Amino acid sequence: MPGVVPGIPGWIAFAGVKFSGYCLAGLALKKIQPAITAGVARIAVTRTGLGILIGPPLTYGLAYAMAKLFPASNLNGSLVWLMYAFVYALRVLVWTFVIYLFTKQIELPKSKLCSYAAIGAVWSCILDVPGIALAIITPGQIPFC
Repeated sequence: MPGVVPGIPGWIAFAGVKFSGYCLAGLALKKIQPAITAGVARIAVTRTGLGILIGPPLTYGLAYAMAKLFPASNLNGSLVWLMYAFVYALRVLVWTFVIYLFTKQIELPKSKLCSYAAIGAVWSCILDVPGIALAIITPGQIPFC
């Protein structure tokens, strides 16, 4: 099935949206946990960097696996939701790791860590909307067959 994927400018635009959103998340985290000494940009760089390293390979791998497992379904709505549920769960784990990195010196209770990670994962999903939209309209898309 032919299509296009974002080129380098699209990926940069997507990462820019995510980084900006993660700066806001870092600001919120520092506001509710004032003992965090790391800067907002450092939190955002860490989260964005992990997203860049983990996100594309897992997203493309998951899409490929879903297409192989369910070839006739043409990725109907329920499979898209299943895929996104997996992505959400992965984001909770990544946010848990990031928040733990910046709160381990203050010994944040596990319940708060998990709550903050779940909220961070929701925020990451919300940021997908403007990020993907911007990546789609950015010039330099790469066609594939």
